[in-house]
Amino acid sequence: MSDLTSNKPSDWTDEQNSVWDSIEKHWEHLISKRVDEFIKYIHPDFLGFGHESPINIDRPWLEKWVGFWTKSTEIIICELRPIAIEIHDDIAIVQYFIFTIEKNVEGGKRVIRRYTMTWKKNEAHWVVIGSHNNLVDETIRG
Repeated sequence: MSDLTSNKPSDWTDEQNSVWDSIEKHWEHLISKRVDEFIKYIHPDFLGFGHESPINIDRPWLEKWVGFWTKSTEIIICELRPIAIEIHDDIAIVQYFIFTIEKNVEGGKRVIRRYTMTWKKNEAHWVVIGSHNNLVDETIRG
């Protein structure tokens, strides 16, 4: 088990675990500022919505944004928390939370994001083809 995930379902199939392994590697590359490796987990035709942009995002936008973000932000600690993985042939729909403590020139902050992502299996590993995430208000209970 990765240091990024302290708790994941013990009854997952090998296929679900392989999807989650790609998610962990994807985040490990981002946290370690390996943008070129991070981008290898993004399908060329990726499309999504993120909390950091009022418009839809694509792979070229991510290459630009992640490059800037990794230069200006340190991830002090990160926890991935899986909710569900549903697999349909070579497509996986994944829902999870990510909790980080981040530090930048403005100071430190706690951030909780909620993701729904669509991953597609390729020759090497799973890649993201669609994503939607939002910031979670810490006052939400449930």
